[in-house]
Amino acid sequence: MSPARMLASGLLACVLGACAVVPHRAAEVQGIDPPAARSGDDWLGDWPYAASPDEVGRRIVDGFLARVPEEPRHYKIACTWYGALVLAATLDDRARFQALVVRYADHRDDYEALLAGPGHVDENVFGIVPLAIARLANDPGARRDGLRIADHQRMRIDAHARYAIDDMYMVTALQVQAWRVSGDRAHLDLAADTMVDYLDALQQDDGLFVHHPDFRHRWARGNGWVAAGMTELLRELPAGHPRHAAIHAGYGRMMQGLRAHQITVGDGTGLWRQVIDSDDPRNWPETSGSAMFAYALVTGVRNGWLDPDAYGPVARIAWLALVARLTPAGELRDVSMWAYRPGSHPRGPDYAGDEEDYYFQRPRLTGDEHGQAPMLWTAEALLR
Repeated sequence: MSPARMLASGLLACVLGACAVVPHRAAEVQGIDPPAARSGDDWLGDWPYAASPDEVGRRIVDGFLARVPEEPRHYKIACTWYGALVLAATLDDRARFQALVVRYADHRDDYEALLAGPGHVDENVFGIVPLAIARLANDPGARRDGLRIADHQRMRIDAHARYAIDDMYMVTALQVQAWRVSGDRAHLDLAADTMVDYLDALQQDDGLFVHHPDFRHRWARGNGWVAAGMTELLRELPAGHPRHAAIHAGYGRMMQGLRAHQITVGDGTGLWRQVIDSDDPRNWPETSGSAMFAYALVTGVRNGWLDPDAYGPVARIAWLALVARLTPAGELRDVSMWAYRPGSHPRGPDYAGDEEDYYFQRPRLTGDEHGQAPMLWTAEALLR
């Protein structure tokens, strides 16, 4: 049996309750001697049917298409919609892709209110939807919509940069998509310059990121937004770009930090905890951040940014653990409700003296798009 299969079997056995200790991120923990040379495909292919990225991805896309969101331009909807579009395109699934494009009809040329004001990092990111449609369907109307939104942010970046951890995806995703559609390097440069500013402000010596300069906890999904944002940017940023070295190094440090904190025993094996580095018994395995990490890891292994022997098993175990937390309808369990700062909740407790408990007490959701989106990104990365 191949090392990858041994790791997969160990995790699946644990999911079924057959073991208490399961495979770690590296093959050597299992007493396996990996071959000197192995491509990422040996770790990131040959899936059991229930974990095959095309099957999982189609289920999640169908669930997205079946729902009518209360806030159709919420950033989490945009991120899921984008993931569904790129997955359907990668699969050449024309029926699903067309259904996703048709849904955009209600939004065409309907951004005057947004563009007339200052906008917001969480609002402008909706531009990734028309920009994906423009790129994948050669749609000039969607191109115009998306580039207007991206240019609007570019002219107001100082107001949009809050130095909250999730900005590192919201800004990057929009500007990278605008670059992909327009070829205008100003978008790529803005994404790279902003990313380096945030790296300097928020990345810690262990490679992980604090939630905010004055709220210094390593929240899983916040770190997930960073990991996904750097990944999107590195997919496009030329090695000769003046910001590439700093961003590539920041990405590498983060992946090392994540590898050190992947859960290896008991509940949540293969995932990461709500507060990544906390051993508090109130902590719990959180799936949306874990799915974002999986996306970053899979892409890094596929693109040769990460050593496949060191990081291929991390990515594989993460994907299997995530799939095990899907409902039959493809809804991801154990997704944290949004978080910002304890004192930001009206009439809520401030958690003074026990700030980590703020994260521990966030409700756990099932099927929330904060988790559905990165599952689609990861599925597409596995198929790419």
